[in-house]
Amino acid sequence: MSRYFSRSEYERRWQKAEALMAERGFETAVVFSRGGGTTDNCGDVLYLANHYSVSGGTDSTIWSARSFSAVILRRGQEPELHIDEPEGRADLLTVDRVACHNHPFIGVAEALVARGVTGRVALCGTQFIPVKYYQQLVSRTPGIEWVEADDLIRSLRRIKSAEELDCYRIAGEAATEATTVLMQGLLSGLSEREAAGEAARVTVARGGRVQAIGTNHGDTMQYDYRNPLTGSSADTPAVGDMVRGTVHAAFFQGYYLDPGRTAVRGTPTADQRRLIEATNDIVQRLIGMMRPGARLLDVAAEGDRMTQAFGGEISPLMKNFPFYGHGIGLSFEQPRISTAMSLPGDVVEENMVFGVEAFLALEGVGSAFFEDIVIVTAGTPELLTRTPHYFW
Repeated sequence: MSRYFSRSEYERRWQKAEALMAERGFETAVVFSRGGGTTDNCGDVLYLANHYSVSGGTDSTIWSARSFSAVILRRGQEPELHIDEPEGRADLLTVDRVACHNHPFIGVAEALVARGVTGRVALCGTQFIPVKYYQQLVSRTPGIEWVEADDLIRSLRRIKSAEELDCYRIAGEAATEATTVLMQGLLSGLSEREAAGEAARVTVARGGRVQAIGTNHGDTMQYDYRNPLTGSSADTPAVGDMVRGTVHAAFFQGYYLDPGRTAVRGTPTADQRRLIEATNDIVQRLIGMMRPGARLLDVAAEGDRMTQAFGGEISPLMKNFPFYGHGIGLSFEQPRISTAMSLPGDVVEENMVFGVEAFLALEGVGSAFFEDIVIVTAGTPELLTRTPHYFW
């Protein structure tokens, strides 16, 4: 094993983090992440130190907060990594200063006190840190004023470096193959779980970690997955059924893609074809608008216009995801593409990566979903997910 990114790549990340801390008036920041088999909140520590906490599980007499790790950032000093494992991986980690704890929140608190840190300290991770562990941190640092700063590192992650974009291109090839295999399986007579298994095989073989492979067909198409617990059911789509497949995974080095497609097993009816094509048309139209400087509110407004022009109905799936896409990197990122969720200042910037998606539904026919992942360039967006849009 070895690190994928260069040492200079990590040093640039640390420098940008220090500059942002100075801009916001922080001398110290503590950045927590959580692994333990999940990828939704592992990104900040992975980004700074190339560490992922493997262990999970409940507290015991000898440990607490398994799966949590943290990076202490102090301006003018190399980052300091605190992990919940007995020994760091020198072949993988990007930092030399590593502390190991059975109780990582207590260990971080004691380290800050030992270094004389007081006053305002930025805390990243408040959206997923349990109250119990937050209290461990706060009770042992009476001289510190903890300031929520969940977006400190995530704001840096929004714009990808050249090395990250090359990594994303590898991830895009894997996502394309996995999604294609998934859809071919659903259309060829495999059960949902058999098709998902084939897609999972591709994902893992190409260096990815599956979060969920979502499938649906027939009479439950208005919902996200036919089986919410596993993502895929034991049922097999019948000829004439609409089918949907999405692959959510950290496809390479933790970089996340979640492409999706909708098709029909067999020959589509005129209404099925119209629904599927209209959904994809929205995605392709909005991708064309994703140029540097574009306001996401304007992109979303065009999505709303096209959705309203199609007509149809509002399905539970559409209510659950009231947007046309999102930033993406080491999991989902801000900003969203939505007239309800985007902010006036949210604009497209070069070297962002976005998932662009759309949902439509037609009573008596079903619902359709498409998503593609693109890199924003100075010109036409670069498409990462190249699974065919249509399978007829």
